[in-house]
Amino acid sequence: MKKLSIHTAILGALTGLGITTALPTQAAEVTLNFADWQVPAAFTTREGAGVFMDKAKELSGGEIDFKYYPAEQLGKGGEMLRLVQTGVADISHVSPAYITEKFPLTTVSELPGMPLDSCLLANAIYDMAQPGGLLYESEFKPNGIRLLFAGNLGPYSILTTKKAVKTLSDLSGLNIRTAGGPMEMTAKALGANAVRMTGSETLPSLSRGTLDGVLWPIPLVTDWSLEDPLNHMTPNLSTGSFVVTYSISDRKWNSLSEKQQNALLEAGKYATQKYCQYVNGIWQQAKDELQNKYNFEVSEFSEADIAKAQEQFATVNKTWAESLAKRGLPAQAVYDDFKSRVSK
Repeated sequence: MKKLSIHTAILGALTGLGITTALPTQAAEVTLNFADWQVPAAFTTREGAGVFMDKAKELSGGEIDFKYYPAEQLGKGGEMLRLVQTGVADISHVSPAYITEKFPLTTVSELPGMPLDSCLLANAIYDMAQPGGLLYESEFKPNGIRLLFAGNLGPYSILTTKKAVKTLSDLSGLNIRTAGGPMEMTAKALGANAVRMTGSETLPSLSRGTLDGVLWPIPLVTDWSLEDPLNHMTPNLSTGSFVVTYSISDRKWNSLSEKQQNALLEAGKYATQKYCQYVNGIWQQAKDELQNKYNFEVSEFSEADIAKAQEQFATVNKTWAESLAKRGLPAQAVYDDFKSRVSK
């Protein structure tokens, strides 16, 4: 019996998840290579990438199709920007936290203490990254890309392997995975040893014991098969979030017809709303599953510890803005703009 190639196996998995655009069914005027570091089982793949591609194909009347490459087939999470800039991919899942040297300002929505409403965060980033917006002019335009879809992975919680985190002092000395950016600053402020790591490296590190825990979105624990090494969670404190963007290279964008451009724009807006609504609705269900099905021990911080953490978060936010301002970046203006949008 012949072995299936990795690409064939992943396409089969995507088809089972309902992402039909991975397998073109008719001739299209343009086929876009879409690179993603997320795995096929992740809800971001199903509810973000899948919805976006299907809607773009529909709105274009079949003129647009996609070749979708998830699970780091074309490159690691930190390489997604380079893939679109060099033409290896036309669209990719660019994660600002993985390349903070290129997108430091876009990590504003990953700062701790922001509202937990995923749609508020996503819509603010989406609007600020459109032409004329502060993020577009400061980061997207200089990097030669245009944002089509914005989202986030929802609030990140503290989850650990052996030691339950019941108080802030319990974090002291623990090696805790972060995605980088503001999340790394947050972990350090709470007393943990922050270990910057991509999603694909996390399970092996937890299994080997080189990590004691993670800052991670509760709904994505089982998507990444982290339910076995992890045993404890402290869900009543959000340590920030993680920005999700799907962006197209200016080179490819300028080669498309107006109809195709409009189809991608409208599909991105549509998917942004559908995805953030999904994220808002799934958190409690995922928490209950970890507790009842996988026997996670649930701990909660006291009100005093939460107040102390919020003080640390305010310091993190101030440090974020001041450090970027020293590099000549309009961090305070971005922070103020973002806060005004999510406070409406």
